[in-house]
Amino acid sequence: MRAALLLLGLALAPQVTGEEGPTPAQVAEARGALDAALRSGALGELLAALEAAQRVPHPEVVKRVARALRDERKEVQLAALASLRWSSHPDALAALTQAQEERRWKDDRELLLASLRAIGQHGDPRSVGLLARDPFEPHDHAIWRARIFGLARIGTEPALEALLGILGATTTGRPPERRVAPLMPEMRTALVLLTGVDLGLSPELWEDWWRTNRKRYRPPQEPPLLPRDLRERWDEFWGLPPFYERERRREDRGREPR
Repeated sequence: MRAALLLLGLALAPQVTGEEGPTPAQVAEARGALDAALRSGALGELLAALEAAQRVPHPEVVKRVARALRDERKEVQLAALASLRWSSHPDALAALTQAQEERRWKDDRELLLASLRAIGQHGDPRSVGLLARDPFEPHDHAIWRARIFGLARIGTEPALEALLGILGATTTGRPPERRVAPLMPEMRTALVLLTGVDLGLSPELWEDWWRTNRKRYRPPQEPPLLPRDLRERWDEFWGLPPFYERERRREDRGREPR
């Protein structure tokens, strides 16, 4: 009963921003709900506590969420990954990074994808090496896309260089072929976002552009406007509402009330 009341309080609490920080009461509520749920192991209670915890960015809360990553139940692991994805506390990314470094989900496609998406969500420059490591392992289009889009979200020059390294990878066949060929729509999306230019689906054009512009390259100050097909691909991956819906809401906010 007490855990249910704590969860109700968290659900009604406003989202805590990184600048404001959670209040001691919010931390105590989230910690108490997680402790109770982790002790009981009740699935519904634990899932609710993990979802609520993402709104309370605090090291003691993140530490308890990270414990749930080792639960044997896949639903709990996915919920913990989602909680760490949306938590604004830096310890959340640290927990995600540690789990990925341990290759904890190397044999589970769904969990590996959720882990890479969660790491990419934070957009931290320190994640470049992790996202770019063995980019074609395992052999799975969705996993490859998670790495590419995660690097694009980071948006730094090292992230662009990592993407271009993936772009240049070839097979060992005769003749060698670009391994990135099936991923060029995703790669194009990422490169447009990081360069502000659109050179289409030709790897050679992108490599030529980089050789010419490398010394004077600066990441775009504002995210470039993507063509609609690329924008939909990007929005779908990150779970964003369709662009036309966002525009419509913006227009509605601008209208004067009748």
